[in-house]
Amino acid sequence: MNLACKSFGGHAYWLLSLLFLLTSCQEFLEDELLSETSVDYLYSTPAGLEDAVVGLYALNRAYIESGAGNNDHRALIMQAKSDLTLGRAGEIALYARLGWGRDLTTGGQGGYSHYWRNYYRIVDRANAVIAAAETVAFDESDLDRKNRILGEARTMRANAYFTLYRMFNNIFITTEPTSPENAFDVPQDKSSPEEIFALINADLDFAIENLDWTTPQFGRWTQASARHLKAKVAMWQGNWAEAITQSEAVINNGSYNLLSNTGEVFAGDLNHSETLFAIQFEDGVIGGGTRNQIHFNLVANYLEIPGVVRSSENGGRGASLLVPNNYLVDLLAEDPNDTRDDGTYMISRYRYNDPATLPPGVQIGDTINIYDRDSEDPNNFRQYYKTLNPGVLKFQQRDADPNEANTIKNIMVYRLAETYLISAEAHMRQGNTAMALERLNAIRTRAGAAPVTDVTQETILDERARELFFEGQRWFTLKRMGVLVEYIQDHAGNDNLQSIARERITPIQQNIFIPEAEIQLLGPNYPQNEGY
Repeated sequence: MNLACKSFGGHAYWLLSLLFLLTSCQEFLEDELLSETSVDYLYSTPAGLEDAVVGLYALNRAYIESGAGNNDHRALIMQAKSDLTLGRAGEIALYARLGWGRDLTTGGQGGYSHYWRNYYRIVDRANAVIAAAETVAFDESDLDRKNRILGEARTMRANAYFTLYRMFNNIFITTEPTSPENAFDVPQDKSSPEEIFALINADLDFAIENLDWTTPQFGRWTQASARHLKAKVAMWQGNWAEAITQSEAVINNGSYNLLSNTGEVFAGDLNHSETLFAIQFEDGVIGGGTRNQIHFNLVANYLEIPGVVRSSENGGRGASLLVPNNYLVDLLAEDPNDTRDDGTYMISRYRYNDPATLPPGVQIGDTINIYDRDSEDPNNFRQYYKTLNPGVLKFQQRDADPNEANTIKNIMVYRLAETYLISAEAHMRQGNTAMALERLNAIRTRAGAAPVTDVTQETILDERARELFFEGQRWFTLKRMGVLVEYIQDHAGNDNLQSIARERITPIQQNIFIPEAEIQLLGPNYPQNEGY
């Protein structure tokens, strides 16, 4: 029996429902184990623990699998809430406009519950693996295997807690897995930041000590990804020296390198020297995960324009529900040689490709420019944002049928380019401008952009926007630096379309509230985040 559905948010109703069903159906049903995989097997044998760790990766993938809200909008909530997006239509646009999820009176709480429950499920099952590993008998010659299992489980737990803390602030930590004895226990109070960071850092220190730099099985945690994560944690603690130590260790190890051009970074299955951690999918196999509509959200619906059919070169099928705003587009356009908006990370130009419907006066391959984002005619600029707005290509399955809304592709979580930017910022905070510029300009040079000669927090934020947009890091970075409200007020949406988030953002929203469905299952005095 897997009690992960309790998700350590006090979800005792899951257990109650299960017990009721087992009791009421007892006289009709007799259990017969038809598979070799059981809870006893998973948590009592080395091979079982290996399989249980694989299950953690499946749980970690669950929040972005198909069915996570209409058009898979829940997988994009944290991207939508940043200062780099235009929420044009659909459920995801409601988060981008702060119509949903800004306080307890609005809709969208289910999207936040989706994250709370999923990451606490990961924590609970990681706790089960960690606890069981201490009781399972490993041969003396097999201790490296045990420590690798523990290293992966502890990194998964650290990542889950780190995500929960950055989102919800008032979280609780536990290292005990759910059992029949504690299933009805509920947390009575939040954990302190000191307790949270102590556990996260202890988990990552163990992983760094026991995981190899690389893995023969792409998609697993490694020493490199654990060090990258520890550098991110150090930044949240203001420990610039530790962030430098960890990021520089990854950069200088030699196992990982920036790819030579931006066009390769999100191509194929992402199994290359820049990827530190990616979530894996594979179509048509058991356990390969499900298709999703993430990419569909992020590319314009250019099909409405005569002379165009859907094609991979034009970005595949899109609906322009959540797209780059003009602030981000203009940042990338500042340097005309920057390749990141040239069909690599972003598609900026859609081209005529259908001879059968080609309008007069244009040729196949010409850039479509029939609408203007800066037009004074609302019908004109609204059509631009719907059919021609630049789109994000980081989630595109390039070999997919371009007419399909549902696609499947590995998802980048952490990569070396961010390690460089962490190092750049940490060196800048320490006053080492030369090293900060070296790390920052490595990213710009790879993209074909001219090097910068000075570095400030704004320089770092601009480059993080250009390099990491829509990878789920932006909202957290703005919060960490204390500029989330300021940047949303200055940049969210576009001046002439859906900029209402600028008015709706308030300081209390720097912490996402704990959804009512979750807080009702905690102790009676468990604290909601301040201001809600």
